[in-house]
Amino acid sequence: MAKKRGRPPKYDKVDLSLVQSLASLGLIDKEIAIILDISERTLNYYKKKPEFLQSIKKGKLKADIQITKSLYNKAKGGDTTAIIFWLKNRLPSIWRDRQEVEHSGSVTYEISEKFMPKKGKGKKN
Repeated sequence: MAKKRGRPPKYDKVDLSLVQSLASLGLIDKEIAIILDISERTLNYYKKKPEFLQSIKKGKLKADIQITKSLYNKAKGGDTTAIIFWLKNRLPSIWRDRQEVEHSGSVTYEISEKFMPKKGKGKKN
């Protein structure tokens, strides 16, 4: 029987509830990988396993919900910055800073002779 090469997999020791908790704290993948003592590449490999990916997604969703709720409460309380941020992100077609203007039709232009180089007298071209 051939001997297996490489390190033994750490995945069997991963606590999915810990993964979800870390993600719910707003940690990014790189930080989660450091705490789990694995590389980001390994973390991305683990994400191919449905139960692991689900733990990350649930945790990140919990963090997003908490922040959304906090922003919403600040906006309701009259925090102008929170209100502006909320409106620009929730209703960008109405509240974005940059307005896009479409132009239809044609554009014509003329070149004035006064800007054309003059042919010198006595010079050969």
